[in-house]
Amino acid sequence: MDSQIMTKPAAETGTERGSCCPASANGQACDFGSLGGFEDLSGKVGHVEVLQCRQCGLGISTPPIPDVSFLYEGRESQDFQQDGSRIGHAIKRVAFRRQAQALLRQLGQRPARTLDFGCGSGLFTRCLGDVLGDGSVTGSDFEPSAPVDLAGRPYLSMAELDAHKGSFDLVLAMHVLEHDDDPAALLDRICAMAKPGGTVVIEVPNVECAWVPIFGKAWDAWYLPFHRSHFSRTALRALAERQGYTVMAEANVCVPTIGRSMSNVFGGNKGLAWLLAGIAAHPVQWAGEKIAGRPSALRIILRTPG
Repeated sequence: MDSQIMTKPAAETGTERGSCCPASANGQACDFGSLGGFEDLSGKVGHVEVLQCRQCGLGISTPPIPDVSFLYEGRESQDFQQDGSRIGHAIKRVAFRRQAQALLRQLGQRPARTLDFGCGSGLFTRCLGDVLGDGSVTGSDFEPSAPVDLAGRPYLSMAELDAHKGSFDLVLAMHVLEHDDDPAALLDRICAMAKPGGTVVIEVPNVECAWVPIFGKAWDAWYLPFHRSHFSRTALRALAERQGYTVMAEANVCVPTIGRSMSNVFGGNKGLAWLLAGIAAHPVQWAGEKIAGRPSALRIILRTPG
Protein backbone atom coordinates (compact mmCIF):
# COMPACT_ATOMS: atom_id res chain seq x y z
CA MET A 1 0.00 0.00 0.00
CA ASP A 2 2.92 2.36 0.69
CA SER A 3 3.62 2.54 -3.03
CA GLN A 4 0.24 4.25 -3.50
CA ILE A 5 1.00 7.06 -1.04
CA MET A 6 1.69 10.40 -2.68
CA THR A 7 3.51 13.09 -0.73
CA LYS A 8 1.60 16.28 -0.01
CA PRO A 9 2.62 19.52 1.71
CA ALA A 10 2.15 19.38 5.48
CA ALA A 11 -0.60 22.00 5.36
CA GLU A 12 -2.66 19.70 3.12
CA THR A 13 -2.21 16.44 4.99
CA GLY A 14 -4.71 17.05 7.78
CA THR A 15 -1.97 16.63 10.41
CA GLU A 16 -4.05 18.73 12.76
CA ARG A 17 -6.35 15.69 13.08
CA GLY A 18 -3.43 13.43 13.96
CA SER A 19 -1.47 13.35 17.17
CA CYS A 20 1.69 11.77 18.50
CA CYS A 21 2.35 8.83 16.19
CA PRO A 22 2.52 5.58 18.23
CA ALA A 23 5.14 4.22 15.82
CA SER A 24 7.40 7.24 16.19
CA ALA A 25 10.43 6.85 18.46
CA ASN A 26 10.70 10.61 18.92
CA GLY A 27 7.07 11.44 19.76
CA GLN A 28 6.48 13.05 16.39
CA ALA A 29 3.09 13.54 14.75
CA CYS A 30 1.77 11.12 12.15
CA ASP A 31 3.44 11.42 8.75
CA PHE A 32 0.45 11.51 6.40
CA GLY A 33 0.47 10.91 2.66
CA SER A 34 -2.45 10.61 0.25
CA LEU A 35 -4.01 7.40 -1.08
CA GLY A 36 -5.92 9.51 -3.60
CA GLY A 37 -9.58 10.20 -4.23
CA PHE A 38 -12.45 7.80 -3.52
CA GLU A 39 -16.08 7.65 -4.58
CA ASP A 40 -18.43 9.73 -2.43
CA LEU A 41 -20.99 7.06 -1.49
CA SER A 42 -23.23 9.61 0.23
CA GLY A 43 -23.55 12.01 -2.70
CA LYS A 44 -23.42 14.81 -0.12
CA VAL A 45 -19.74 15.73 0.17
CA GLY A 46 -18.08 15.72 -3.26
CA HIS A 47 -14.38 14.96 -3.48
CA VAL A 48 -13.27 12.58 -0.72
CA GLU A 49 -9.77 11.32 -0.03
CA VAL A 50 -7.85 9.14 2.44
CA LEU A 51 -4.57 10.18 4.04
CA GLN A 52 -2.50 7.49 5.75
CA CYS A 53 0.40 7.66 8.17
CA ARG A 54 3.49 5.97 6.73
CA GLN A 55 4.56 4.87 10.22
CA CYS A 56 1.56 3.64 12.25
CA GLY A 57 -0.93 3.02 9.41
CA LEU A 58 -3.66 5.31 10.77
CA GLY A 59 -5.84 6.68 7.99
CA ILE A 60 -8.05 9.75 8.00
CA SER A 61 -10.74 10.82 5.54
CA THR A 62 -10.85 14.31 4.10
CA PRO A 63 -12.33 16.84 3.92
CA PRO A 64 -12.96 17.06 7.68
CA ILE A 65 -16.61 16.79 8.75
CA PRO A 66 -17.06 18.16 12.30
CA ASP A 67 -20.68 16.95 12.54
CA VAL A 68 -21.42 13.74 10.62
CA SER A 69 -25.08 13.41 11.62
CA PHE A 70 -26.36 14.70 8.25
CA LEU A 71 -24.83 11.64 6.56
CA TYR A 72 -27.22 9.35 8.44
CA GLU A 73 -30.49 11.27 8.15
CA GLY A 74 -33.47 9.00 7.60
CA ARG A 75 -31.43 5.84 8.22
CA GLU A 76 -30.76 5.58 4.49
CA SER A 77 -27.09 4.53 4.53
CA GLN A 78 -25.94 0.90 4.37
CA ASP A 79 -25.12 1.12 8.11
CA PHE A 80 -28.76 0.30 8.68
CA GLN A 81 -28.63 -2.70 6.32
CA GLN A 82 -31.94 -2.03 4.65
CA ASP A 83 -32.00 -4.71 1.95
CA GLY A 84 -35.74 -5.27 2.10
CA SER A 85 -35.32 -9.02 1.70
CA ARG A 86 -36.87 -11.48 4.16
CA ILE A 87 -34.24 -14.06 3.28
CA GLY A 88 -31.42 -11.55 3.78
CA HIS A 89 -32.89 -10.42 7.08
CA ALA A 90 -33.24 -14.01 8.29
CA ILE A 91 -29.64 -14.81 7.34
CA LYS A 92 -28.36 -11.76 9.17
CA ARG A 93 -30.43 -12.61 12.22
CA VAL A 94 -28.84 -16.07 12.44
CA ALA A 95 -25.37 -14.59 11.92
CA PHE A 96 -25.87 -11.86 14.52
CA ARG A 97 -27.19 -14.32 17.08
CA ARG A 98 -24.04 -16.40 16.65
CA GLN A 99 -21.89 -13.28 16.94
CA ALA A 100 -23.69 -12.31 20.15
CA GLN A 101 -23.12 -15.76 21.64
CA ALA A 102 -19.43 -15.69 20.66
CA LEU A 103 -18.98 -12.22 22.16
CA LEU A 104 -20.48 -13.28 25.50
CA ARG A 105 -18.22 -16.34 25.58
CA GLN A 106 -15.22 -14.13 24.94
CA LEU A 107 -16.21 -11.73 27.71
CA GLY A 108 -16.99 -14.53 30.15
CA GLN A 109 -19.66 -12.46 31.85
CA ARG A 110 -23.39 -11.89 31.88
CA PRO A 111 -23.81 -8.12 32.19
CA ALA A 112 -26.75 -6.76 34.13
CA ARG A 113 -27.09 -3.73 31.83
CA THR A 114 -25.66 -3.38 28.32
CA LEU A 115 -25.60 -0.41 25.96
CA ASP A 116 -25.13 -0.90 22.21
CA PHE A 117 -23.78 2.54 21.31
CA GLY A 118 -24.46 3.33 17.65
CA CYS A 119 -26.74 0.34 17.16
CA GLY A 120 -27.55 1.00 13.50
CA SER A 121 -30.36 -1.28 12.34
CA GLY A 122 -30.71 -2.64 15.88
CA LEU A 123 -30.71 -6.24 14.67
CA PHE A 124 -27.53 -7.21 16.52
CA THR A 125 -28.84 -5.39 19.60
CA ARG A 126 -32.05 -7.40 19.47
CA CYS A 127 -30.19 -10.68 18.96
CA LEU A 128 -27.94 -9.97 21.95
CA GLY A 129 -31.04 -9.26 24.04
CA ASP A 130 -32.59 -12.53 22.85
CA VAL A 131 -29.46 -14.46 23.83
CA LEU A 132 -29.45 -12.87 27.29
CA GLY A 133 -33.18 -13.53 27.54
CA ASP A 134 -34.15 -10.25 29.19
CA GLY A 135 -34.62 -6.55 28.51
CA SER A 136 -31.18 -5.53 29.74
CA VAL A 137 -29.78 -4.49 26.33
CA THR A 138 -30.39 -0.88 25.26
CA GLY A 139 -29.77 0.41 21.76
CA SER A 140 -28.76 3.98 20.92
CA ASP A 141 -28.33 5.99 17.73
CA PHE A 142 -28.89 9.41 16.16
CA GLU A 143 -32.62 9.11 15.51
CA PRO A 144 -35.13 9.99 18.26
CA SER A 145 -37.09 6.75 17.75
CA ALA A 146 -35.89 3.15 17.70
CA PRO A 147 -35.22 1.38 14.39
CA VAL A 148 -37.73 -1.23 13.26
CA ASP A 149 -35.67 -4.15 14.56
CA LEU A 150 -35.70 -2.64 18.04
CA ALA A 151 -39.42 -1.92 18.20
CA GLY A 152 -40.62 -2.62 21.73
CA ARG A 153 -37.07 -2.90 23.09
CA PRO A 154 -35.10 -0.38 25.21
CA TYR A 155 -33.73 2.49 23.14
CA LEU A 156 -32.12 5.88 23.85
CA SER A 157 -31.37 8.56 21.30
CA MET A 158 -27.89 10.09 21.40
CA ALA A 159 -29.48 13.24 22.82
CA GLU A 160 -30.73 11.25 25.81
CA LEU A 161 -27.49 9.45 26.63
CA ASP A 162 -25.88 12.02 28.90
CA ALA A 163 -28.53 11.39 31.55
CA HIS A 164 -27.38 7.75 31.71
CA LYS A 165 -23.62 8.18 32.10
CA GLY A 166 -21.95 5.55 34.28
CA SER A 167 -25.02 3.30 34.18
CA PHE A 168 -23.94 0.27 32.15
CA ASP A 169 -21.88 -2.78 33.05
CA LEU A 170 -21.04 -3.37 29.38
CA VAL A 171 -20.87 -0.85 26.54
CA LEU A 172 -20.51 -2.01 22.93
CA ALA A 173 -19.38 0.18 20.06
CA MET A 174 -19.26 -2.19 17.11
CA HIS A 175 -18.01 -0.41 13.98
CA VAL A 176 -18.74 3.02 15.43
CA LEU A 177 -15.41 4.64 16.31
CA GLU A 178 -14.38 4.91 12.66
CA HIS A 179 -17.35 7.17 11.91
CA ASP A 180 -15.92 10.31 13.55
CA ASP A 181 -13.15 12.79 12.80
CA ASP A 182 -12.29 12.93 16.51
CA PRO A 183 -12.14 9.29 17.63
CA ALA A 184 -10.50 10.23 20.96
CA ALA A 185 -13.49 12.37 21.96
CA LEU A 186 -15.91 9.73 20.71
CA LEU A 187 -14.09 6.99 22.62
CA ASP A 188 -14.35 9.06 25.79
CA ARG A 189 -18.08 9.55 25.24
CA ILE A 190 -18.58 5.82 24.69
CA CYS A 191 -16.57 4.86 27.78
CA ALA A 192 -18.36 7.47 29.90
CA MET A 193 -21.51 5.36 29.61
CA ALA A 194 -19.86 2.47 31.49
CA LYS A 195 -19.79 2.15 35.25
CA PRO A 196 -16.42 2.76 36.96
CA GLY A 197 -14.40 -0.36 36.24
CA GLY A 198 -16.92 -1.36 33.56
CA THR A 199 -16.20 -3.16 30.30
CA VAL A 200 -16.16 -1.50 26.87
CA VAL A 201 -15.88 -3.43 23.60
CA ILE A 202 -14.66 -1.53 20.55
CA GLU A 203 -14.61 -3.10 17.09
CA VAL A 204 -13.38 -1.34 13.95
CA PRO A 205 -12.33 -2.29 10.40
CA ASN A 206 -8.62 -3.06 10.05
CA VAL A 207 -6.97 -0.76 7.52
CA GLU A 208 -4.17 -3.35 7.24
CA CYS A 209 -6.58 -6.16 6.32
CA ALA A 210 -5.23 -8.85 3.99
CA TRP A 211 -7.89 -7.97 1.40
CA VAL A 212 -7.01 -4.27 1.03
CA PRO A 213 -4.21 -4.91 -1.52
CA ILE A 214 -6.54 -7.28 -3.44
CA PHE A 215 -9.58 -5.01 -3.72
CA GLY A 216 -7.86 -1.63 -3.49
CA LYS A 217 -10.37 1.20 -3.35
CA ALA A 218 -13.21 -1.30 -3.84
CA TRP A 219 -12.58 -2.76 -0.35
CA ASP A 220 -15.93 -2.28 1.33
CA ALA A 221 -14.62 -0.97 4.64
CA TRP A 222 -13.16 2.20 3.09
CA TYR A 223 -16.81 3.33 2.86
CA LEU A 224 -16.24 7.05 2.30
CA PRO A 225 -17.28 9.56 3.48
CA PHE A 226 -19.01 7.64 6.30
CA HIS A 227 -15.77 6.17 7.66
CA ARG A 228 -13.68 9.07 8.95
CA SER A 229 -10.83 7.23 10.72
CA HIS A 230 -9.16 4.04 9.50
CA PHE A 231 -7.37 2.08 12.23
CA SER A 232 -4.39 -0.21 12.28
CA ARG A 233 -3.83 -2.41 15.32
CA THR A 234 -1.04 -0.10 16.50
CA ALA A 235 -3.15 3.03 16.14
CA LEU A 236 -6.22 1.57 17.88
CA ARG A 237 -4.34 0.31 20.93
CA ALA A 238 -2.38 3.55 21.22
CA LEU A 239 -5.59 5.58 21.15
CA ALA A 240 -7.16 3.53 23.96
CA GLU A 241 -4.08 3.72 26.15
CA ARG A 242 -3.54 7.41 25.46
CA GLN A 243 -7.08 8.10 26.70
CA GLY A 244 -6.36 6.26 29.96
CA TYR A 245 -8.19 2.96 29.43
CA THR A 246 -6.81 -0.44 30.33
CA VAL A 247 -6.61 -2.89 27.43
CA MET A 248 -7.89 -6.22 28.77
CA ALA A 249 -7.79 -8.17 25.52
CA GLU A 250 -7.48 -7.86 21.76
CA ALA A 251 -8.97 -10.14 19.12
CA ASN A 252 -8.98 -10.64 15.38
CA VAL A 253 -12.44 -10.66 13.82
CA CYS A 254 -13.45 -11.82 10.35
CA VAL A 255 -16.43 -9.73 9.28
CA PRO A 256 -18.23 -10.49 5.99
CA THR A 257 -16.79 -7.77 3.75
CA ILE A 258 -15.89 -9.84 0.72
CA GLY A 259 -19.40 -9.93 -0.81
CA ARG A 260 -19.79 -6.16 -0.67
CA SER A 261 -16.23 -5.70 -1.94
CA MET A 262 -16.97 -7.93 -4.94
CA SER A 263 -20.13 -5.93 -5.50
CA ASN A 264 -18.07 -2.73 -5.54
CA VAL A 265 -15.74 -4.21 -8.17
CA PHE A 266 -18.61 -5.19 -10.47
CA GLY A 267 -20.87 -2.24 -9.72
CA GLY A 268 -23.53 -4.30 -7.99
CA ASN A 269 -26.23 -3.00 -5.69
CA LYS A 270 -25.18 -4.99 -2.57
CA GLY A 271 -28.51 -6.86 -2.58
CA LEU A 272 -29.33 -10.45 -1.72
CA ALA A 273 -27.22 -11.94 -4.53
CA TRP A 274 -24.06 -10.31 -3.17
CA LEU A 275 -24.97 -11.29 0.38
CA LEU A 276 -25.17 -14.92 -0.76
CA ALA A 277 -21.94 -14.57 -2.75
CA GLY A 278 -20.24 -13.23 0.37
CA ILE A 279 -21.50 -16.19 2.41
CA ALA A 280 -20.19 -18.62 -0.20
CA ALA A 281 -16.81 -16.89 -0.25
CA HIS A 282 -16.57 -16.46 3.53
CA PRO A 283 -14.43 -19.58 4.11
CA VAL A 284 -11.91 -18.21 1.60
CA GLN A 285 -12.01 -14.81 3.32
CA TRP A 286 -11.51 -16.38 6.76
CA ALA A 287 -8.63 -18.58 5.56
CA GLY A 288 -6.88 -15.69 3.82
CA GLU A 289 -7.05 -13.51 6.92
CA LYS A 290 -5.96 -16.35 9.19
CA ILE A 291 -2.92 -17.20 7.07
CA ALA A 292 -1.89 -13.56 6.63
CA GLY A 293 -2.58 -12.67 10.27
CA ARG A 294 -4.34 -9.54 9.04
CA PRO A 295 -8.05 -9.69 9.88
CA SER A 296 -10.83 -7.60 8.39
CA ALA A 297 -11.69 -6.16 11.81
CA LEU A 298 -10.00 -5.48 15.13
CA ARG A 299 -11.68 -5.91 18.51
CA ILE A 300 -10.31 -4.40 21.70
CA ILE A 301 -11.79 -4.92 25.18
CA LEU A 302 -11.23 -2.08 27.61
CA ARG A 303 -11.69 -1.54 31.32
CA THR A 304 -12.67 1.96 32.44
CA PRO A 305 -10.96 3.52 35.49
CA GLY A 306 -12.47 2.19 38.74
